[in-house]
Amino acid sequence: MNKSSIYLPLWQKYRPAILSKMKLALVEPQEYPLYKHEFETLGGKRSSGYGFNMEVNKGMMVNNIAAIAVARDLLAVLKASESGKAMIQQNYFKINLGSDYKLKIQVIASKPVEKAELETVDAN
Repeated sequence: MNKSSIYLPLWQKYRPAILSKMKLALVEPQEYPLYKHEFETLGGKRSSGYGFNMEVNKGMMVNNIAAIAVARDLLAVLKASESGKAMIQQNYFKINLGSDYKLKIQVIASKPVEKAELETVDAN
């Protein structure tokens, strides 16, 4: 497995739980605990940690974190699932992995936001 897809097995393992939390996030923000040692086993120790803040609108990352493999691999796993792909196409999600290894999922908008609307949101 190449370095760019190193976290796919981890996200595949948790995909059913993450998809369930994404469905619940349509009503209220959700959290799902993960384990530091699982990240370290796959990717070695990183002094910067494995955290990320990813925003997904119309199935694409809105913020520029594509270089963060752990986030990019999560998005790839979501896109590979029919229900995951549908949810990220139909909603604007914010997905955060903090230093506490809790995956936080919330819906920013329940319909995809147009680019002009994003610029307005960013200005506020």
